[in-house]
Amino acid sequence: MRILYCIPRYDADAVGNLMHTEVIAHWNSQGITTEVASLSSRVTTITPFRMDDITVHHIPTAPSLIDKVMNRVLGWVTGYPYLFGAWRGFRTHLRQQQYDLLHVETSFPLGLITLLARPATTKVAVTLPGADVMAVPAYDYGYARNWFVRQAVRWVMQRADLVRADSRQIAILAKETYGAPPANVVAIPYNITEPTYPPVGVSMAAFRQQSRAAITARHGWNTNSTLILSLNRLHPFKGIEYLVEALPQLVAAGIDAHAIIVGGNRKTARFGDYGAYLTQRAEALGVADRLHQIGGVPHHHAAEYMAGCDIAVIPSIAESFSRVVIEATAVGTPPVVTRTTGASDYVKEADCGEVVDPQSAQSLADGIQRALTRHSELQSRCAAFAEQFRGTVIADELTATYKVHGL
Repeated sequence: MRILYCIPRYDADAVGNLMHTEVIAHWNSQGITTEVASLSSRVTTITPFRMDDITVHHIPTAPSLIDKVMNRVLGWVTGYPYLFGAWRGFRTHLRQQQYDLLHVETSFPLGLITLLARPATTKVAVTLPGADVMAVPAYDYGYARNWFVRQAVRWVMQRADLVRADSRQIAILAKETYGAPPANVVAIPYNITEPTYPPVGVSMAAFRQQSRAAITARHGWNTNSTLILSLNRLHPFKGIEYLVEALPQLVAAGIDAHAIIVGGNRKTARFGDYGAYLTQRAEALGVADRLHQIGGVPHHHAAEYMAGCDIAVIPSIAESFSRVVIEATAVGTPPVVTRTTGASDYVKEADCGEVVDPQSAQSLADGIQRALTRHSELQSRCAAFAEQFRGTVIADELTATYKVHGL
């Protein structure tokens, strides 16, 4: 079997590559020849190279004047700036190379592009990561806010040979909103990466103790304070403002709570600078000294913050899955997650964290207090829960699913 793993970006600078690399490497080790195709505006011809011991093909997005013109025209309609050039590049590559299956990350743009470009005999399995099918206009989130994108996604859902949703909530959305044939839809979550787990030979307790000492020393925090982590990009749909608004309630309950916000800042049309917005909310609520915005950090430091804090909070307004939920459990940190986040279903089943209502500081504060009260109990279930999300496990689940569906 030969698979082309189609992904919008795959290069040395792409932070999220490792999640995909682990799946691809496992497939290759099992005798399933898997290559990568990703888009690049830096090349003018299809450019193959080796990275992570994997063959990668960079597909040009605007190699000629006609590509640039058509990209601009279609970009005005769709909001995506490389649609025509990407389609031409994939069509050329798929005429030159033969694959049994296209594993495609995103229904839009790549699901649309590959279905239009593929040979008739090549199967297409589309993965839905969320942003392509969701629309949360009040929080400046989701490609599906665009009318054309919604129609394109519906077209893709009804024609793909398999639709892999990254959570049960997104699987329901694919079927009920976009008309995907129920028999063609499966919910298989994303994996988390091996460096997310405690280092080999280091116990969970030791790793947490080391991480706590490292982050408190780095920032001068009291080691006895209750450190509540939000590790995500600062975007309004992440709902971080509700964590800020929960702080006064936690303090009133006698908890020395501090919100640790780790992630790069964003600006959006409705909220402007979201980091500044969070600071303003904290100042207005009298908890500015309890809000600590760290910014983006390297992956190894992210693991330290995850393990060194007491609770991880994922207060998203709407999110397809959220790997942060799983990453927290991998280092023994119980998550508090909104029920509108796809991973919440798995957390509830495993009873390794607390599930709360979205857009409610009160519900979030109550969930945090419950998690602190049940901390040892929840923590005892975290490690086993996280094991089912290793790259090899998810890769094998995908392979088995592809075989069942005759791909």
